Amino acid sequence: MTPNPRPIRIQILRLLVAVACLVPSVSSANDDTPSTEGHHRYLVDLEELRGRFEDSCFGCHGDGGEEGGFSFDKLAEGGYGEQTLDRWEAVWKNIRAETMPPADEMQPDPSERLGWVNWIQKEVFQLDPRQIDPGKVVLRRLNRSEYRETIRQLTDVEFDTTEAFPADDTGYGFDTIGEVLHISPVLLEKYLAAAETIVSKAIPLDGPTPPEQRHWSDHFRLESPEGPKAEGVKFIDIREFHLVKWTGKAGTFDIVVRWELDGAWTNTDQTANLKLRRHIEAKDGGEATIVDLDHAQAGFLFETNGELRGSFAAIDEPVHLSVVFEPTSTDTKSKQADNPSPAPYTFRISYADMIGPTDGDVQEYRRGGDILVGGPPPKDADDATLDQMTRGVIKNFAGRAFRRPIDDRTLDRLVTISNQARNQPGGNYERGIAASLKLVLASPRFLFRIEQPLVADRLASLPPDMPMSPLGDPIDDFALASRMSYFLWGGPPDDELIRAATAGTLRQELDAQIKRMIGDEWRMRTGVANFVGQWLKTRDVMDKPIDVRRVLAYRGDRDVFSWAVRDGMKRETEMMFRYLIEKDRPAEELLNANYTFMNESLAKFYGIEGVHGGDMQKVTLPEDSHRKGILTHGSVLLVTSNPTRTSPVKRGLFILENLLGTPAPPAPPNVPALEESKSGDMKNASLREILEFHRREPMCASCHSRMDPLGLALENYNAIGQFREMEWGMPEHRGREAEPDKAIDPTGVLMTGEKFESVIQLADVLANERRDDFYRCLTEKMLVFALGRGLTSTDATTVDQIVSQLKTDEGRMQSLIGSIIRSVPFTHVPKSDSVAAYP
Repeated sequence: MTPNPRPIRIQILRLLVAVACLVPSVSSANDDTPSTEGHHRYLVDLEELRGRFEDSCFGCHGDGGEEGGFSFDKLAEGGYGEQTLDRWEAVWKNIRAETMPPADEMQPDPSERLGWVNWIQKEVFQLDPRQIDPGKVVLRRLNRSEYRETIRQLTDVEFDTTEAFPADDTGYGFDTIGEVLHISPVLLEKYLAAAETIVSKAIPLDGPTPPEQRHWSDHFRLESPEGPKAEGVKFIDIREFHLVKWTGKAGTFDIVVRWELDGAWTNTDQTANLKLRRHIEAKDGGEATIVDLDHAQAGFLFETNGELRGSFAAIDEPVHLSVVFEPTSTDTKSKQADNPSPAPYTFRISYADMIGPTDGDVQEYRRGGDILVGGPPPKDADDATLDQMTRGVIKNFAGRAFRRPIDDRTLDRLVTISNQARNQPGGNYERGIAASLKLVLASPRFLFRIEQPLVADRLASLPPDMPMSPLGDPIDDFALASRMSYFLWGGPPDDELIRAATAGTLRQELDAQIKRMIGDEWRMRTGVANFVGQWLKTRDVMDKPIDVRRVLAYRGDRDVFSWAVRDGMKRETEMMFRYLIEKDRPAEELLNANYTFMNESLAKFYGIEGVHGGDMQKVTLPEDSHRKGILTHGSVLLVTSNPTRTSPVKRGLFILENLLGTPAPPAPPNVPALEESKSGDMKNASLREILEFHRREPMCASCHSRMDPLGLALENYNAIGQFREMEWGMPEHRGREAEPDKAIDPTGVLMTGEKFESVIQLADVLANERRDDFYRCLTEKMLVFALGRGLTSTDATTVDQIVSQLKTDEGRMQSLIGSIIRSVPFTHVPKSDSVAAYP
């Protein structure tokens, strides 16, 4: 029997609720909006404003003019009340982005414009580069992605957080924002249930078990032991996956082969026979003897994974095993009635576990060896020995889970709980430890990223080149290690980061540690997917609803847009960004690179020849290609479309928000859909003509003049990202008159005056003339993601410093990452946030 968990659960719930009470609500957290009394701080004498802005701005926004709802007169007299700072930030951003004054008005020279920006930052925002405010970060819990990755690194358990926990809220475009990562009683209960499940999978509760060797898919070879590394195979031909491994010991072994299906998004009639075989080589060099260990007829009705099992006796020699895949039905037709396009599965081996020897005296752990350090206790171990071993296991595990060393008081309490569980009827060493590990995984110190300031006697040892601010305290090395790992990896710090933090040398080793972390391909994949998935919306690619038949105007091959193509689009964008980081390439290559990443499925969809195989690979684009940078990535084009057609407004807004950092204000209420404009004289109008009609309304013009040229430049790509020359009209359908096809015009002029004739030219404009805007936008997005809070005017100095360094280093991505990690907001907390450790 295990101890009654109810009193423990009640204590944990009370503690979690107490911590949750420290988290302010969204309305109050990180709120830098001045109060009614405080807005006077941002008032400036009207004559001061007139002297600076009269020639360029007062014609529309002064001396009684209030175009766009803004007036310098009103700003000077305090007429905007609590919105005064917001208005100043709008002025500052528009001047900096060169969207004001408009391109057709008299422009200040660059030095004058820079003087305006610096004056606002110094005199209005009162920023001092020597006194950077680190900004308040609300106490953050792990989001679903971070929790899943932390558990995987900590216990080697794959825990499905999407099923176990509700979706995380987002703020400022990301789910890493502390102020929206709420805690509820329901979620607390789910954390407790999750801890039970994870611990039961992580360690053997019934004592020692035979050791286990796990061999991943890349250990298998296709067709022969010397063949190519095994990739996924389609339901077409008979294929055989071979694995040759030493057992390491003689005896009886179990083998468990885990297989998976990738690719299909719905149920089909594809089936196959699977056979697990052992090949016994003849001693005289003759033909090998083949023994079937397991045989299954797999009918994949919503079944996406399974196992083959067998056992064999072996001496200490290489063992040759294979899995035979024999398709029996290759019908890929989807059974989804409203979209019966092909949904081809890909069969692949996930891993094979070789367990044993299973006979004889077992004194090892099959799983959980990294947790149960020291192995099983001796059979004659007394209580003192068990207590000592328990203490070592818990100290090691809790230190990794809390991401900092555990204090003696907490360790003593956990060891006591473990000992009580071990000594109950039915208890044992492993179940005792399990009782404490469950508490660790339900602890606030695991679920929340609790940070502490650096102790005073360590301040003198900080490197002289580390930025400091009198408005904040440096965080300690353990907190810095966690900030770095969750920023770059989306998961917990590894042993090397903890080692440096324990030694107090992390800041001295910062450059080397960043380089090492970037070189960890598998962890970087997770971190990049988390950031790019939200910044560039690749998380939405797989679930984006699209009516392919209507997108193609009921012509063309509707089956061309498969699940594999969607997956390729998602990976194309994520691999591009990861490549720029790993190879330390200039950030603007994201906009205008003449290369991309694709596999055969995606290349065929794009109409690019010479790409073979299912693996994603770097491909240099032809000189006459219609693809260049992320503006032509299928992922971006897909997620910025409507289910039945393109959306120049969404695409233009995407570029403004995510690449230029100059989002348009929200649309006014009750704006009709574009389809409602297709009547009367506009019945057969193109999207460009309809948008031009919308811009005749003054209320619409200010926003659409920013968005429309950008979005219309992408009109050569339909809603699923295929290139086209014509905007296809709908054919005669259900009694309606057919719509005519129309030639697409992608030309345009940015609000800042730059002209372009195609999306290829637009990409070059953004990467060159508007490069500073892109650098600033990327910096701001990355800072928000890394800090877990939104940015305010107080962060302008930090952003300026990072962008300046990025320009000096020719846009190198590792320069950007290093500057963010070294910045005051990343390495400091406000002095008022300096708190003692939790008990």
